[in-house]
Amino acid sequence: MRMSVNSYNSMNALASMCFNANAIIDNLAYSLDYHYYTRIADIVHHNVAHVMPAWADDITDQMLQLSARPTRLDIGGYDKDYEDLKEVFDVLMKTLIGIRNATKELIEIADMDEDDEVRIFGEDFLGKVQPFIKQVDEWINAANKLDPQTLNIHIKDYTHFIAI
Repeated sequence: MRMSVNSYNSMNALASMCFNANAIIDNLAYSLDYHYYTRIADIVHHNVAHVMPAWADDITDQMLQLSARPTRLDIGGYDKDYEDLKEVFDVLMKTLIGIRNATKELIEIADMDEDDEVRIFGEDFLGKVQPFIKQVDEWINAANKLDPQTLNIHIKDYTHFIAI
């Protein structure tokens, strides 16, 4: 393994955090669909939730390139129903900020342990997370100005930072 144990543990935890984020965001999308915010649900599900396992795969692929064996840690089950769009976006933001913070921690650990490949990977990965955080900022801003059904109808007009 061409990284420290600390970097290994941090990368593995980040990959698991992405898998867990997929479960959290799927649950948000299910609530949105259930409460007839179908256009928002579609974007949140397909353009945010589905990105999370791809991010996890990016992390585990990098681990394998550095001769480290990824492991799939437990993820939570999520069944809370969300009716309020602002609450949905708040949970989404907290989830993404958690990934951002874990990525920053990975970068710091790798830097301290002189795991240059891991640090560089972490820095690049942080660049993937940033547009999603900015996107949720835009949705929160719109949710504070528009009624929920208007935002649902026009969600694509308020989606500028991620691919749809």
